[in-house]
Amino acid sequence: MGGIIDFNTTCPWELYLFAFIHLGAGIFMYLFDACLLTATSSCTDTERVIEKMGILCLFYVGVMFTILTYHNKNEPGKITNLSNFAAYGAMSLLVSIVFIGNASLGGIEPSWMHMGDVLSSIILLAVLIARVSKADAEWAEKKPLGNMGVNCKTLLLLILVLTAIKFLAYTDFIDPLKILADGDMTDYAMWMWNCIAVLIMEFFLAVLFSVLFDDDASHELVVLTVMVMSIVTAVMFYPAKKYFSSWMGMNADGIWIRLGIMVIVCIVAIVGGRRGSPDRSGYQNVGS
Repeated sequence: MGGIIDFNTTCPWELYLFAFIHLGAGIFMYLFDACLLTATSSCTDTERVIEKMGILCLFYVGVMFTILTYHNKNEPGKITNLSNFAAYGAMSLLVSIVFIGNASLGGIEPSWMHMGDVLSSIILLAVLIARVSKADAEWAEKKPLGNMGVNCKTLLLLILVLTAIKFLAYTDFIDPLKILADGDMTDYAMWMWNCIAVLIMEFFLAVLFSVLFDDDASHELVVLTVMVMSIVTAVMFYPAKKYFSSWMGMNADGIWIRLGIMVIVCIVAIVGGRRGSPDRSGYQNVGS
């Protein structure tokens, strides 16, 4: 297998497709006001802010799966496991698109957009299922948790717990209006809010794969990705800080405090993992 993508029989192009669809959707929504393509006539401040949160989640999922796919591109067993996790995410994404509804039938999306989103999601799910259902597909075995302490694996376990809590909060416990300083929830904003919960689950699946099946190098890559995306988050949301309530902790300078804490924690985990690992060979392939 040569390069990042060579589209031969062993290239995990299905996973790259999954990742690039998320990245492409995020870039499209970042460049254009997607809310203007829905049944609404104009974009409210609430829609713009929650849409920006959705864009960030799309970037998180796309970058995470790209990194994990590239890191494991020469290990068919791990690629099969990751494809299986991606299939779960694709199925959830398809369901969320179905629920947004066709505007001609009382939904939100224009007919052409809804049909395109549904068909593309079905194709994505089909190619992922086709990969994991091959008769000769290899499957990686789950790795023991092994050495814990101040390292990237411990941080990822903490991130898993926090992500699971965040997913439950977005679906059942948090009133979206508590996050925003002012504004009303439109149908589009409410759907985007629910879609964010789906993307949070996809992020959870990516981190879970790394913890269960991957090595120290993967753990460090994921932590580095989280650190970089935390910086991207601060840059994206700082101009919109006036729309957030103090309850969210992203108004005023709170966003920079959160960023500083996250960066410090990630650096400590990386340094602690490299210093404390009894076998440092696992870090030799970081980024390769």
